[in-house]
Amino acid sequence: MLNKYKIFLFSETPDKLVKFYNETLGFRIKNTLKLPKDYGYNVLANDEYEIWIAEHSEVKGYNKDPYRHIITFYVDKLDYWWDKVKNAKEIKIEQEPVNMSEFNPKETRRVFTVFDPEGNCLQFIGN
Repeated sequence: MLNKYKIFLFSETPDKLVKFYNETLGFRIKNTLKLPKDYGYNVLANDEYEIWIAEHSEVKGYNKDPYRHIITFYVDKLDYWWDKVKNAKEIKIEQEPVNMSEFNPKETRRVFTVFDPEGNCLQFIGN
């Protein structure tokens, strides 16, 4: 049985990356760990969705393979989230909002895709 779900995003500079998730997306920093060999932030997208943004000695710079993992947020109001990110200087827009029926005729939701400041792919799906 799975008891919890958390995404780990490792970074060379977690202080910079957490600013995007906290200030641009509005995710709340639940707690911070600042030990010499374990440094990072536990960020809450909501009460059930946690992201651990932390330093890792083997991670350097921008994500070189951003399509390998896509973090998807299923949202109620897609336009609300699009308004939060569309003018953010620190991100790259991959796909502006589009009807998912273009990919699947039975699908009624919309989707947009952006890259966070370190090149991690984020997808937002909703109405």
